[in-house]
Amino acid sequence: MITNNMKFLLNAPSTRLAIILAILCLVPISVAPGERPVGLLADSGMASSLPPYQEDLDPLPRNLTEEGLAALTVYMEAKGESFAGKLAVAAVIRNRMKMKYQSDGTVKGTVLKRSQFQPWNTRQPHQVSFDLNKQRLRDSLLAWRLVQDGRDVVGGAVLFYNPRIVRKPYWARVSHKVATIGRHEFFVPRQHQT
Repeated sequence: MITNNMKFLLNAPSTRLAIILAILCLVPISVAPGERPVGLLADSGMASSLPPYQEDLDPLPRNLTEEGLAALTVYMEAKGESFAGKLAVAAVIRNRMKMKYQSDGTVKGTVLKRSQFQPWNTRQPHQVSFDLNKQRLRDSLLAWRLVQDGRDVVGGAVLFYNPRIVRKPYWARVSHKVATIGRHEFFVPRQHQT
């Protein structure tokens, strides 16, 4: 039961503002370079984010290997895509590792690097529940394993985005588009073309 004193506090402008701010702090909004804000703050022009995963500070959860992290990233980036789309995202991760493009050469140092893979912009691996035995994740794990033989399914691409979700980022305007697979477009930066 709400007393008169409580009603007064709830109706006070400063209390309402504090409640709104508290709610907004609980809803992380992340905007990677070239992306539009989504979520509650999209129309207000305001966007904030949780700090990205700091690869040097926290180890991966015990039940998540580097291979599992790659599969989880493929799954989250290529949700709703065909198996070819999953292969393409897996190949981008592998290409980045091989070329050390925004990467230290490891899965963790590639997919968790600041503002590189959207699923990790606002969360850390220990915040995501997953089961590598579920079919959707097994497909992503298979895609990751298949591209390890070096098969080139994306023309050497190290960049991709979904134009249905995100405005064309700057890097897409100055890079060479090498493939469209599913809803993603794949690119090679001009300086990395062979």
